[in-house]
Amino acid sequence: MNFQKRLDFIAETKKKVFEVPGVAAQKLQAAKKKTAAERMTALFDSGTFVETGAFIKKRSTEVDTGNAYEGVVTGYGAVNGKLVYAYAQDFSRCSGALSEAGVKKILAVYSMAEKNGAPIVSVFDSAGVIVTEGIDALSGYGAIINKASILSGVVPQYSVICGVCAGGAAVIASVSDFIFMERSNGRIFINSPFVVKNSTDGKVDEGVGSAESAATTGQCAKIFDGEDMCFSELRDLIDYMPSNNLDESIYINADDDTDRLNEMLSDFVLTENYDMKRVITEIADNNKFFELYEDYCSNIICGFASISNITVGIVASQPMNDGGIICPGVCDKAARFIYICDSFNIPLLTLVDTAGMMILDKAENSQFALSSAKLAAAYSLASVPKITINIGKAYGTAYMIMGSKGLGVDIAMAYPTAQISILAPETAVEIIYGDKIMASQNPVEERANLVDEWEVKTASPVEASSSGQIDNIIDPRQTRQLIASALFMLQSKREIRPNKKHNKFPL
Repeated sequence: MNFQKRLDFIAETKKKVFEVPGVAAQKLQAAKKKTAAERMTALFDSGTFVETGAFIKKRSTEVDTGNAYEGVVTGYGAVNGKLVYAYAQDFSRCSGALSEAGVKKILAVYSMAEKNGAPIVSVFDSAGVIVTEGIDALSGYGAIINKASILSGVVPQYSVICGVCAGGAAVIASVSDFIFMERSNGRIFINSPFVVKNSTDGKVDEGVGSAESAATTGQCAKIFDGEDMCFSELRDLIDYMPSNNLDESIYINADDDTDRLNEMLSDFVLTENYDMKRVITEIADNNKFFELYEDYCSNIICGFASISNITVGIVASQPMNDGGIICPGVCDKAARFIYICDSFNIPLLTLVDTAGMMILDKAENSQFALSSAKLAAAYSLASVPKITINIGKAYGTAYMIMGSKGLGVDIAMAYPTAQISILAPETAVEIIYGDKIMASQNPVEERANLVDEWEVKTASPVEASSSGQIDNIIDPRQTRQLIASALFMLQSKREIRPNKKHNKFPL
């Protein structure tokens, strides 16, 4: 038996599998794209990536598609020491077009991730499907969507779009928990601009499907200049998340003093339209906050931080943007984030300072009540530890749907600066004391005095505390300490809910 010939044959086969054709290499270089293998190297800890299904070939067809080996790289490795599965479409092979064989490789990754309770990273860069394989290749998208949907809320799923992500691939990416996009090459759409152009009057918006468009409409969580930054930030996000839905609290070795006082908060929250991100970073371990959906509905802030080494999902009003007013997009953004946190046992911290619900025909015509129900339902259904701190304004419906006690929040605290009331002071005074104001010799002064009195007494957190809606009025300097204490107290929280298949989500 000639072992050398066998070794030479295998070596030659490997060369065909892993080689990047000259023309493809030039295209990748021109677009400043990485190969699929290079993307795996950027994602995983050095030397840990192991490829699976490397030698699987596409089905032979009448059309020569170049390299016979499948245009997707699949495998597993470690990200910050955590087991992660991944697949990356390989643009250097048939422009990353999906085939029946590629579907088989991808489904194998999902199956292994399910068995081992590990996250999945999907990297999209494809021209679509192998058209000559017909409906078999197309139905493969359905099989992947089916598996991704079943595993939604079971293991974290991350999508990275470094090229075109169209049609069925766009649906797969949207089923995942978070989408990251590379700014210059990333595109996501159901119908490509080419299809749109040929189906309409020939005009098409060049920004359709761009990373900027996806970010401002809330489709993607973050966009980045360059793939290196994209994968680096993804590694950080994976660190904040558990491996699966059975993991308990995620501990991050932040090496920050739990008893550290937040001296700057006492005066900072008294300023007009302060930046809530400053509050978040002040209370977070090592002042680090991982924000998501930053370019979508900036009236609300969503993201992850660790407090006392425990990952916490933060939902916070942003007073410096329209007074933190609540609109349909704010409700949708916060609700989606809360559902993800609840799926993976991540405690919720809500920081409230909002001018109230948006008062515009535009909002009401955008199914405002339905969006508000999404947010209220998200808080109600979440069984994870829930902590709310009222920092500033919280009136009427806005107070109620932003993590109030009525929605099942475990601990509700307030700063002395909090204003909690069924109505805004100006509105309440006009309704209740309108006649008295009109009868006054100086209506302007009378109105101002009544508003001041309402703010001091009726809208005071003391009033809310007296009825049990607020557990404690706290010194802002002790914010970090008291959140850490609440997290410790709630770490073994259990809730028994009625048996049902699923909630009727207000979609």
